[in-house]
Amino acid sequence: MLFIFPMIMGDSAPTTVPQRNLAVAQAVGPLSLKEERLLARRWRESADPRAIEALVHAHLGLVVRIASEFRHAGPSLEDLVQEGNVGLTIAARRFDPNRSTRLATYASYWIRACMMEHVVRSHGPVRIGTTRAQRKIFFGLGRARRKLEAGGRPANMAELAAELGVDVAEVEAMTPRLSQRDVHLDAARSDEDQRPLSDQLAHDHPSPEDQCTAREEALQRRTRFAQALRKLEPRERDILTSRHLRERPETLAQLGKRFGLSRERVRQLEARAKQRLRELCGAPPNQDLPASAIAPR
Repeated sequence: MLFIFPMIMGDSAPTTVPQRNLAVAQAVGPLSLKEERLLARRWRESADPRAIEALVHAHLGLVVRIASEFRHAGPSLEDLVQEGNVGLTIAARRFDPNRSTRLATYASYWIRACMMEHVVRSHGPVRIGTTRAQRKIFFGLGRARRKLEAGGRPANMAELAAELGVDVAEVEAMTPRLSQRDVHLDAARSDEDQRPLSDQLAHDHPSPEDQCTAREEALQRRTRFAQALRKLEPRERDILTSRHLRERPETLAQLGKRFGLSRERVRQLEARAKQRLRELCGAPPNQDLPASAIAPR
């Protein structure tokens, strides 16, 4: 739900979002506890838009005060106030008048949450501050560093982690991300070299030489396997082909019926054919043949 600012006429009409917030809050004035609870009940019971509007307008000054806490965080004050207005509206809609707390206290959490989310999103194209610990580091690292270095001695990672109440590993991971600027991987390396920076990234893919070697080895294995398969007896070759080299392998029972043998006899012939194939391919007696060697082509 969006709230509407009242029209403020005159030559001195505010032009910025923070100024409009303050002007509206002054025009509406603060609410007493009784007025606040009455408006909140009207909203919860009958969804009266005028009630929620009055609650929001009376607390717009709170948004500007909280936004000033984030004035050095990066985003403009106008953007922060806009985000805070969203948080205030959410808080007003969810506020329970039957609890002992005031709306200002409850709304402060929502306003700060929306502003902090905007600050994190605005830091750069790479999302950071996705966990509670990372957010504590994001917003508190500079303050903690200034406090610890007030005596003139540089603060180490362990001291910063203890001051922030997070793990040292979290501080070590976040510090370079906060101190370095984001670089687009599609950007050119320099004015003279227009190749993208992504070409310089290390990867775990096999090198062209390794890929070529692997293809040659696979071809040699398949060639040895095909030659060894041709040296088997016809029945053994048929059993191995039917059991292992077809998309739908035949069962021992099916092969036994075709050859007029028992299942156990077919199994023995299969085992003997495998052993013979290992010997012809030069594989150790108890080692299975590589899948790339017997894969159908």
